[in-house]
Amino acid sequence: MDKDESGRADAVAEALGDRRTAALAELNRRVAELRDMSAVDEASEAGLRDPAAAVVYPELHSRLVSWWLVHAWRSADLLADTLDSLARWRIASGAVTARAVIEEAGALVVEHRAVVESWRIGKAAAEGSVKRPTLVREALAPVLLKAGFGSRMENSHADFQATNVLTLVKKLTRETGEDRFPKWYDLLSDAAHPAFGARIAYATPAFRHESKAVMVRSYARSPMSLTDGRSARSLEPTVALAVADSLIAAGTHIVNLLDESLAVVDDFGLTTSAATLTRRTYWRAFHPTRGSRACPCGRGKWSACGHRWGVAGPGRP
Repeated sequence: MDKDESGRADAVAEALGDRRTAALAELNRRVAELRDMSAVDEASEAGLRDPAAAVVYPELHSRLVSWWLVHAWRSADLLADTLDSLARWRIASGAVTARAVIEEAGALVVEHRAVVESWRIGKAAAEGSVKRPTLVREALAPVLLKAGFGSRMENSHADFQATNVLTLVKKLTRETGEDRFPKWYDLLSDAAHPAFGARIAYATPAFRHESKAVMVRSYARSPMSLTDGRSARSLEPTVALAVADSLIAAGTHIVNLLDESLAVVDDFGLTTSAATLTRRTYWRAFHPTRGSRACPCGRGKWSACGHRWGVAGPGRP
């Protein structure tokens, strides 16, 4: 980091404050970890002995894996770009991606809950050579289909209408208990368009003469402060703080929810033994083990992880 970058980093940290700077650093660490992780199949011998399961489970599991990866990749990109925009004081870009982070968080809330509930129904299905795979597919396939093909574009299928973004914001607000999301979203939307929010993205708060006859704003491409020659006071960067605060709240919820969602994906794969039913390989294609051995999911011993039919799966109801 050269002298200019170091000076800018110090200025940004001072403008955002110690609490936000520490929270953003922690979120940046978790985003880095996230980035680092990240049809009918040819049946195996086990799959040939249970053809119904071989047709259904590997397909659904690979679709669940794909669903998770798309959210993880999109989240990692949006979070990393917003963190970078804040660090470089590119508030216009940060407002655009921070708004998308809120939308992504809301979408993940909705889809995660739908996946958890559908797998809860499927995992409780009674044993049967054909009946159980059929019930599991009936529960999960529609959820994954809408998640993968839902759209708001003209001529999109009526059965696959994506949830309105304002509804996503409301659901995120209810899920997290953070009632500032609607306010943040409104301001960031204004800043993402050529509107008032965009005009003040690089501005100080308005200074008014005591007579209220004159108002002055200063504009700069870096954090600003007011000094009287003896001390300096940071001037509130309204849009930048909305970017930072919404990023911390939505970003932290995203990475937490991705952890929960991956646990559901792994529970499906290990409960159904999906990876043992196909000769094809794919990410998270874990094979069940036994007893007190470490579970392939990485969350404890096999006997304690509950990857068994009829046992409640992970994820809050």
